[in-house]
Amino acid sequence: MHGQIVLTPLNRTGPTLWSHMRLCPLRGAFAASRAAESFVLHDPRAWLGTAFHKVVEAAAQPGATAATAEQVWTAAVDEAAASARSHRLDARYAAPDRWPGYFLVRQRALSSAQAIITANTGGQRKAPRSGGMSAERLLLARGGRLAGRPDRFDGRVLTEYKSSIPDIAWRGAEAVLEGFRRQLRLYAAIIAEALGRWPAEGRVVAASGQTMDVPLDPAVCEAEARDALAALDSLNRTLAAAAPPEALARPGEEACTACPFQALCPAFWPWLATAGSNGLTETAAAGVLDWIEPGQDGDLYTAYLSVHQPSMPPGIQPLVLRRSIHGDLTASPKDARWRIVSAKLKPDGRLRADRSTCVFALDDLPSVVTAAATASADQLS
Repeated sequence: MHGQIVLTPLNRTGPTLWSHMRLCPLRGAFAASRAAESFVLHDPRAWLGTAFHKVVEAAAQPGATAATAEQVWTAAVDEAAASARSHRLDARYAAPDRWPGYFLVRQRALSSAQAIITANTGGQRKAPRSGGMSAERLLLARGGRLAGRPDRFDGRVLTEYKSSIPDIAWRGAEAVLEGFRRQLRLYAAIIAEALGRWPAEGRVVAASGQTMDVPLDPAVCEAEARDALAALDSLNRTLAAAAPPEALARPGEEACTACPFQALCPAFWPWLATAGSNGLTETAAAGVLDWIEPGQDGDLYTAYLSVHQPSMPPGIQPLVLRRSIHGDLTASPKDARWRIVSAKLKPDGRLRADRSTCVFALDDLPSVVTAAATASADQLS
């Protein structure tokens, strides 16, 4: 293991942390850790959703023009690309025009901006509603223990911008949609206390133009807030008790599907060895390296791994990787243990790496400990 990630108690929670914590407290603790972010591959579709949001917000401002929208789009994309270039995993997404859906979302953002600008210059601008707010202002509630930055609240409608709204036919769609609803309910409870006014409606807007309405019943929203705070208190109690990180985890299909912290999680891999990846939307595997075959172009290489996992064929299997995408692991010695996340399966049940696949040598990953356990060990030494 290389280095250490220390999990510490959290002062507050919010819609994003709650979306992790309600599935697995350990996911919530990881999500609050800056150190853990280095081992997470982020989704460029989320960056496109952010750029879309910024363009639409800018278009609603007095004096906005088509040139304004172009400038805001370029600045938002450039900022995301610069951040990607400095990140160990996100660097594979340094070229924005290769992000999935880049040109479609760009066109949608600029056309939406033009429609807003045309309506405003045509005298149709609506007066701002009292009790509203523009965008991404930090709001606090429950004595500062709940915090959030709603994308937009105009005094009546709470709007959250997402990169996409999943097709209901997709196996994991309902879980994602329910997560959106829970986030908006928690935002509504925060807004009600911070601004003194309940949103009348909730709406999720995707960069594609799709929308999803979310009912915001005050009683249901208040219950969501109580649940989020109860989860925060439970997590902090466990952390304070010097429990190992595994005690925070709830490994299983619901908690582990799409979890961005799989590579780090000490509970995920023992569970995977027994359950296998069939119930997950993306394939993960632990393998023991047998040998590496360099490619002819200096970028490609093939790792031959022994993977022991339910539903996968036994024996050595090849995994084709690129240094420019997956990193250079060619110095790994024979019998090195690797962790592979977000891979695909070929029809024969063997692994295939694509642009979203991440591969780690176990020796290059940090160990995970809790602050209380560390302090306890120091006192005993």
